[in-house]
Amino acid sequence: SRGLGDVYKRQDRNYTIKEACLFLGIHRCTIYDYIHHHERPLPFIRIHTDKRGILFRGSDLIAYKEAGLPRRGRKFKDSPRE
Repeated sequence: SRGLGDVYKRQDRNYTIKEACLFLGIHRCTIYDYIHHHERPLPFIRIHTDKRGILFRGSDLIAYKEAGLPRRGRKFKDSPRE
């Protein structure tokens, strides 16, 4: 079982896009939607010296996941869900 130490290790490190996707359990395209989400954007760090250029703080990913990921999917116009 994972102890509290594992949580602190994950919280203190930075994650690449690929690692963040695995951590959140989402697809790479979805993480870009979360970054640009109008109500609750996912915080990130821009690295200008790196070709890939985006990192995520572990503490931000943990907080974002605990708050509940934004709902995605098809948007139906005026149709009740059954």
